[in-house]
Formats: sequence, structure tokens, C-alpha cells
Amino acid sequence: MSAVLRKKLESSGGLPPKVLQNRTFWMNLESVIAGWLNETLGGDNQIRLQSREVCRGAALADDLFGAYLYGFQHDTQDFIVAVSVDNVIAARFAADKMQQDPAVLAEAPQLFLQLLLEAPAAKLSGSVATAFDMVGEEGELPEAAAFESLDVEGNCLVVYYLCDFDGQAVRIGVALKLDKVIAVAIGGEDGIANTPGEEAGKAPNLSEPRVQNSTVELQIVIDRVPMSIADCARLQAGDVLSLPGTDRSKLKVAAKTIDGAVDIAAGELGVWKHQRAVRLKSEIDPDFIREVAAS
Repeated sequence: MSAVLRKKLESSGGLPPKVLQNRTFWMNLESVIAGWLNETLGGDNQIRLQSREVCRGAALADDLFGAYLYGFQHDTQDFIVAVSVDNVIAARFAADKMQQDPAVLAEAPQLFLQLLLEAPAAKLSGSVATAFDMVGEEGELPEAAAFESLDVEGNCLVVYYLCDFDGQAVRIGVALKLDKVIAVAIGGEDGIANTPGEEAGKAPNLSEPRVQNSTVELQIVIDRVPMSIADCARLQAGDVLSLPGTDRSKLKVAAKTIDGAVDIAAGELGVWKHQRAVRLKSEIDPDFIREVAAS
């Protein structure tokens, strides 16, 4: 391995570029985690990626941290091997289950909360395995196994997500077998997995020189309000325009073209490195990429 490649891998937590660039994989994983959190705690919670790194399977017990750790194994599709859940989630789930004050249950014995959270943790494991088609021939899901007794061969990808819930930061972590993650990542061209039924020949080629060398002005659209020309002409400084459909998690990313602005992706407003930022929530419209490549 060259020194340059080694530095790149170290700066990315040891993840191969093919995995880092696979946006479909990361969006699917985030969607599963967010869906599980919303179902477990209720509400519409927004999660964000905290960290992702590679660790040795033999050292998983040292590298995966959290108040409650759950292990899983599968005879044929050993994809997800562990789930990490913090105490806030455990107490919130117990409070909803028993209709008690979360503050009181936060002081409950750990063994009690550990046992109570076993079923939701297993459901999360099954949801992740199902989302990536890592189930048995008969649909068998991963089976629970004592985390301390896990004997994991090879390397694991450890991913943590954060969510702000009622003023408290909660964390969920998953450990996945790296070889299976790489197998998923190489399933698509240029690190983007093909959608079911998509023909490889029709996929937009992001490596096309015309695409790589093209520049386009992007606009982030918070909301759109239809108005007549007469109404627009009457606008003055200080007028207030109502935006009833505004949702910071449903922004539009538009590309400026000679025919006007064209929506090419969906995004959500957030913060990155202490600055306002927009995170993409969908793939760039393949038709737009094809148009650029053909122009």
C-alpha cells in the first residue's frame, strides 16, 4: 500500500473510497436508523452522522461504546453484528412502555433497561439486514447473541448517529461486517448502487469528461409562492411574503440553466463546521446528468 493511499484511508477512518462514495448506502442506512428512532421514541426526529470508522472485529468490544450493547449473528448473511444504544433512548422507551416519568426510569437498574430494550434492538438489527437484502433464503433475520461472546472475524465498520431529542443528544451506533459493506458498495458504478431493475448501460456516467468539467450555479429553494405579475409589481421594501409550506427538512436544490432553474435534488437545512449548510437527501436527478453529458 502506498503512503498516499494509507494517508487517505487513515483520514477517512480506514474506509475504502468505494464505501465512502456510495451515497445510496449511506442514505439507506440513515433512513433505517431514523425510522427506527422515530418508531421507538415517537415523533419525527432528525439524525446526523457523528462518526464512521473501521475497527478489527476482535477489538469490537473495546471500540464499540454505549450504555447498552446488543450482539447479533447470522449463519449465512453475517452483516450487522452489533447495536449500541445510549441511556437516554433506553429510559425514554421504558417510560413510554410503562407510562412513567423518563427522569425516574433513567435511574432504573441497567439490567432492567437492557432487557426491556432487547426487542427494539433486535428490530433495528432486522431492519438494517432487510434494507440491504442480508437475510437468509427463507427470510431469516440475525439472531441475538451476547455481545461479550461475539467472535467476529475480519474488520467491522462502526457508525454512530446523533439526534437532538427534547434538548438531549442521543446516540445510536451499529457495527457492520466490512467485507459485506464493500460488497454492497461495489454493486453500482462510481460508488452509487444501481436501483433495482436499472440497466447499467442507462446509468448516468459521472466520470464522463463533459460532466466532470461542467459548471453550474446551484440555488437552494426554501419555498415557492405563485404570484401574478401585477402583484409582483406592487411589492415594496418592507412587505412580508407568507411561506406557509416552508420546511427546513424539505428544501429544493435547483440548477440554473438557460431555460431557468430546474430542481435536481432534495435537501435539508443544517449546520456543518458551525456554518449553515444544506445536506442532500436524494440522488441528483439522473436526467439532469444525462443532459449535461449529452450537451
